[in-house]
Amino acid sequence: MKKYYKYIILLIMVLVSFTTVNVDAAIGYTYSHSGQPIYSSVGLSVTSDGIYTVISDAWINEEGDRLPANLFKSPEDLFVYTEKDENGKPTQDVIYVVDSQSNNLFVFDENLNYKTRLDKFEVRPEKVTEEQILAAKTTVVEYDSDGGVRTTSSITYSDYLASKGYTIAQFFALAEKDYEDRDEDEKFYIAANGLYGVYRAVRPVRDERGFIVRGEFQDVIYLCDMSGGQIIIIDAETYVVEQIVTRPTDISFAGKDFRPIKLVTDSTGMMFVISDGVYEGIMQMNYAGEFSSYIGVNYVSLTFWQIFQRRFMTEEQLKQQQAILNTIFTSIAIDKEEFIYTTSRAINDTDDNAMIKRINPAGKDVLTRNGYHVPKGDLVYIRTGPDASVRGPSRFSSITVNDYGVYTVADAKTGRLFTYDDEGNLLYISAGKGNELTNLNNPVAIRYQGENILALDKARQAILRYEPTEIAKVINKATKYHYDGNLVAASEEWNNVVALNPNYEYAYVGIGKSLLNEERYEEAMQYFQIGYNVHYYSRAYKLYRDDLIREYFTAFISAVLVLGVGLYGFKKYRDYKRKKLNPDEVGELDD
Repeated sequence: MKKYYKYIILLIMVLVSFTTVNVDAAIGYTYSHSGQPIYSSVGLSVTSDGIYTVISDAWINEEGDRLPANLFKSPEDLFVYTEKDENGKPTQDVIYVVDSQSNNLFVFDENLNYKTRLDKFEVRPEKVTEEQILAAKTTVVEYDSDGGVRTTSSITYSDYLASKGYTIAQFFALAEKDYEDRDEDEKFYIAANGLYGVYRAVRPVRDERGFIVRGEFQDVIYLCDMSGGQIIIIDAETYVVEQIVTRPTDISFAGKDFRPIKLVTDSTGMMFVISDGVYEGIMQMNYAGEFSSYIGVNYVSLTFWQIFQRRFMTEEQLKQQQAILNTIFTSIAIDKEEFIYTTSRAINDTDDNAMIKRINPAGKDVLTRNGYHVPKGDLVYIRTGPDASVRGPSRFSSITVNDYGVYTVADAKTGRLFTYDDEGNLLYISAGKGNELTNLNNPVAIRYQGENILALDKARQAILRYEPTEIAKVINKATKYHYDGNLVAASEEWNNVVALNPNYEYAYVGIGKSLLNEERYEEAMQYFQIGYNVHYYSRAYKLYRDDLIREYFTAFISAVLVLGVGLYGFKKYRDYKRKKLNPDEVGELDD
């Protein structure tokens, strides 16, 4: 019966494929083992109550003030932070969005109810250093009659203090005065001139010598002020400035502009910064804001024609083409194990295999790419043509990762969300551009919130909450069980996936892995064959072969030995008979 096992499964697939995969799921696509687009239900979808814009009732705060539409024109980044109690248990989420035009920080609760906004942050002399103030910049903003931003101009903080009648020495002298006794004109603020990134984390407190103070931590928000060339670090509760990180003075950074757009930090407070125009890699900066090194540099392979052209270029022309050698990173995220996930753009369709990276503490890319194809978004795309907006590989604008190794990337070109597991298998594709309210036209930031994904759409000035469809919920369960090492439970969920969509090839691989773990190698081989997984099929075949050898080796060797002994005995017996017989009889015996 086992001989016909795979044919029975294939017959079931054919019969089920004529039925509806999921009547409630939107029509989408995925890629087969051969790289061809095939029908599949989408993984994530937006419900009617999952769309948030300035006209949403949720965007009216407790005071009755609506989020100002004229200040939410160019949202650039979104971050979800989970607050915890003293025992480390999650309590609630806080959601942050920054706008690069109005330079506002918007704060929402976990249900995306609008709480408050800030366009400037208080600077207290007892919190910052003279070195920081001398290098810092602030912004002077002029508003139009409707309250919208009309013009902004960046000035040094020294000039700002001078405009208020203070020298730097007088500013720091105020540190001797109790804060409660300071007048309003003795309070100072800093405003950004191009907010492109926001990130919140807890970092250990350090003393004046830079050593960690045991048991003390700071809950801070990092704001990337690109045009101001600085990172403004503020207290997460009071929004008071704790530190200002400005352009590094390290000799290895000489001649470069510091234009931070995105960052993450590790548990020690080390910052990993993407700076616009810096092609050498991600900037690693210590707690004090000092430049340490570059990590994860993107090397691009040149075509023969590009190499040929560069042989005849002048030194100045070569400098102008620096971006060809190393492409800039476009987004960054960090997982619970402190591996850094990044995305970048491909120069051409021959360099699209490393647009997603997982960088270890040593700065090396260790992303697992064991799926049918390298994680790179769309596999089939327009390679030539006059319209650059639709030509070429996916253009990733953001990445986010959850607690069990699943990561999702946003493609700004198509508005698609591609979700992969920790081994690089494409789980599902979601979203897309269009005229519907649920479409995603220009995703600039995505973040996990539990099993949901929040996406910031810059084109529509909206936040969309994507929730898993029924089949995605089952896929997520199976993936999490597999990540946790519970292959039996994972197999049950993969069987449910097959029931929902028999064309979902990777589900058969998941079932095969469970059978492989149970040492049911022959059955596992059948599922790996259906799932077109050569690697695991070869592994199961080797184990199956070894099992057969172990099972029949003793019997085989015993049979060989018995046969050998028998032949040997027969030969001896014949020789003995020859000696007893006369020569004529020996000849007759031989005949």
